[in-house]
Amino acid sequence: MKNILLIICTFICALSLNSAVSRAALETKIVTSEKHGITAWLIEDHSMPLIAMKFGFRNAGSAQDTPETQGLARIMSNTMDEGAGDLDSKAFQQALDDQSITLSFGVSRDTFSGTLKTLTRTKNEAFNLLHMALTTPRFDQEPLTRMIEANKSRIKNAMTKPNWIGARLLNEAAFQGHPYALNSGGTLSTLDTITPEMLRAYHKKALAQDNLIIGVTGDITEEELTSILDQIFGALPKQNDLSEIPDLTLQSSGETWLFPLDIPQTTIHMAQQAPSIHDPDFHYAEIMNFVLGSSGFGSRLTESIREERGLTYGIYTFFNHYDHVSLLRASTSTKNESAQEVLSLIQQEWQGMLSTPISEGELTDAKNYLIGELPLTLTSTDKIAEMLLYLQENNLSVNYLTQREHIIKNATLQDIERTTQKWLSQPHFLTVLVGKPDNIQPNKEIHDLPNVE
Repeated sequence: MKNILLIICTFICALSLNSAVSRAALETKIVTSEKHGITAWLIEDHSMPLIAMKFGFRNAGSAQDTPETQGLARIMSNTMDEGAGDLDSKAFQQALDDQSITLSFGVSRDTFSGTLKTLTRTKNEAFNLLHMALTTPRFDQEPLTRMIEANKSRIKNAMTKPNWIGARLLNEAAFQGHPYALNSGGTLSTLDTITPEMLRAYHKKALAQDNLIIGVTGDITEEELTSILDQIFGALPKQNDLSEIPDLTLQSSGETWLFPLDIPQTTIHMAQQAPSIHDPDFHYAEIMNFVLGSSGFGSRLTESIREERGLTYGIYTFFNHYDHVSLLRASTSTKNESAQEVLSLIQQEWQGMLSTPISEGELTDAKNYLIGELPLTLTSTDKIAEMLLYLQENNLSVNYLTQREHIIKNATLQDIERTTQKWLSQPHFLTVLVGKPDNIQPNKEIHDLPNVE
């Protein structure tokens, strides 16, 4: 019943927040604690008794793993809510459940992150449990073993899925020699080597005040948050002890890698270098990408390859943004006998963006979608807190959402054509294929998937 109450409150709060997204975006407060100088971005909303907090630790993601410790950051994210202080795993989870508190941790390649969601009446218990999880995690052997086995099962299951195989191989090819090439979820062998001592050592060097970012939304005042920040995070080390991760450019550019698999379809993953989110061209590239393939139905790739020729059920383009590289990717699947044709059509549409610049109608459709989609993503306290964290992760300003809307709204056909000429005029695709495609000669044929076993 308590969890049902939390869900109901979240739903009602979402309805009220959805109508106030634009207003709320202008009311972001930057709050700094008095004792330790810990900073958080806050959007107050007292319409419902609900508080959401998203926090992250920069540069503490899986890119810190080594070839021998792949999966370490992931396993730490799995076990930090499995007991803390004098509460073992069962007691800690029971304490969360008794108070309808949601607490979880996650990890990307760049950031170690966490989520706390609580009703106002249980906020003190929630803040205390979060403090315990961050500062005195137990890393007991039983939950550690359980999480290792769960991750190994996940990997074994994923190894049967062509799309996962393709994504894994693309990371290997695109990021050769860089920590991004490693398997963030661990390998079957490295997971077995992870010990409580390794987790404690990584926890000590990764989670600190100097790489901490926080977003908070809901029924909490600026004054309350000022003291709570010290209470929750004040005991963390002042400085982290993490390795610097280097920037990189797309590796294996222009190459085709094949993972032969005896299946009737070929899965296709393609990538090229893309502008970073800080590049002046980025928002124009969003429009370019929408027209090319990210919009699904109506995009040029979908119209050409699915609607006109029926060669696939779906084809999409999308950006992958990391701290140290950005990619524009395309993904689809087709019958083995049509794989070569689909690859040719993708390249034709890429070039078609140059020979046939986008129309006024395509520009209008892209603007309407890209501006209109944002309120639909900010429909709850935790989604808004997530956005506050995202802005900080990417070193964007409090006013970024307003600035983005202004740039997109005022984009011209000339802006998009210039950006298209810059980024699509000489595509050097990295192409990864999984299946038995006809009449394709790859540069590399991979039979043993790297960083899995």
